Amino acid sequence: MNGSELLLGDQQEMRVRRETLGAQVYRLLRDRILRGEIAGGSRLIQGPLSEEIGTSRIPVRDALKRLESDGLVMCDETGRYSVVQFSTEDAEEVYAIRRQLEPFAVELAAKAMTSEAMGEIKSLFNELSKAAKRRQLEKYIDINTNFHMAIYEASGMVRLVRIIRGLYSGVPSLTPIVLEGRMARSQEEHAEVVDRLAARDGAGAARAMDRHIENALAELRKSKRVASESSQPGRAGR
Repeated sequence: MNGSELLLGDQQEMRVRRETLGAQVYRLLRDRILRGEIAGGSRLIQGPLSEEIGTSRIPVRDALKRLESDGLVMCDETGRYSVVQFSTEDAEEVYAIRRQLEPFAVELAAKAMTSEAMGEIKSLFNELSKAAKRRQLEKYIDINTNFHMAIYEASGMVRLVRIIRGLYSGVPSLTPIVLEGRMARSQEEHAEVVDRLAARDGAGAARAMDRHIENALAELRKSKRVASESSQPGRAGR
């Protein structure tokens, strides 16, 4: 083995360490955004963030780029990052569209469902249950998206799935999953959808999905109302 091969190995090891650290910073920032600990509109400056986290700027920069691709942060023309803001009106709009499209996709999926697709959906449901039991928020959100998309993809409607996927991009902050007990309640609703799909009951599956989305929006409204009231002067701690 010559010197150039040793150097190449060292460079590869450095890239792995950098990517690993970048992934850790990404998960940390993503979790804080999802939980609302970093509010919408907040500036994310690489220098102070790297000092707070205890790392160099490179992993922070890599993490911010990933968060931008997720739609959770935005970068302006000067290269400054900030957390994307989602209003109550944004949530109402997204959920209203979801209630139109997703039950329709589920009903189509029930009719076109293959045994392989059903197996994948059940497997993802089981993974969701494990994440919910262990209170693994980030993992639950990721698997939840895959679970929903697996159902919609079973419909065979490529354009419909693409539209729905777009509604999920960059809106994890509109999910009420972060609320106490919501993961468990969400799983109960998911179980009904899975049962209806397994029975090839398209109409029943569509109704179950519509209730699931309606319940999520109701809890999101409640959480935003509570947050708004607690932030008003004289109401803190009530």
